[in-house]
Amino acid sequence: MGIFDLFKPNVERLQEKKNVKGLIKALRHKDRRVRREAAEALGEIGDKRAVEPLIQALKDKVSEVRSGAASALGKIGDKRAVEPLIQALKDEHSNVRWSAAFALGEIGDERAVEPLIQALKDEDWFVQRVAANALGKMGWKPGDDTSKGSSGSSCKDRR
Repeated sequence: MGIFDLFKPNVERLQEKKNVKGLIKALRHKDRRVRREAAEALGEIGDKRAVEPLIQALKDKVSEVRSGAASALGKIGDKRAVEPLIQALKDEHSNVRWSAAFALGEIGDERAVEPLIQALKDEDWFVQRVAANALGKMGWKPGDDTSKGSSGSSCKDRR
């Protein structure tokens, strides 16, 4: 246990100072609330240096941390997060699944279309609704042929 684990970092102050390195370190803190708040703060700052650590946070044992990481990745909008977010659509906790669906809609990468269509069948109605909104944001409409591939996709790549 390091000294960092003995004291809770002041996530709010780290965010105010845009201390991305400190917030990335806080993603590994023992306190779940610190990890969740750090993920959220990194999303607000929007620095791409946080993408890989946030992708790792999608594997946190606490669903609220995974959900916060997914939301943050959506705010940052980096396409490196698309595949890990697609995997998060299969998380056992619905809060993670809907956060991942929302994030995929924010990123707007067509690789997410088919997984989001599958999320329309999720057991949780809110996941279904967020997936539908994400698809709508991406320009997809029911009946679109998603098997066309990247050259003929009817989905608009927003970034």
